[in-house]
Amino acid sequence: MRILGYIEDKSCKITIFHQGFKYLVKFEEGMYEQTYKFRESDHLKTIQDFEKLIDDHFYEQVMTRFDEMRSDCTQLMKRHFHSDDNENEEIII
Repeated sequence: MRILGYIEDKSCKITIFHQGFKYLVKFEEGMYEQTYKFRESDHLKTIQDFEKLIDDHFYEQVMTRFDEMRSDCTQLMKRHFHSDDNENEEIII
């Protein structure tokens, strides 16, 4: 797998990889990442092709999914590591 390039963005890191007959588009934001795979085609060969492909609507969906991922992880941690029994305990340092 090789890195084809990066798409500049303020909110997250976007990396385009090429592997065999497919491309991977990876979005990274903090502790979370999303990867989308695309088959190689005449329409997708260059970094500029991917810059055109990732339109505002798709980008907004990716960012919304990051929010959902953070929320899911927060809820998971609360379910497993937060107990109502511990709310009244005093923490002594």
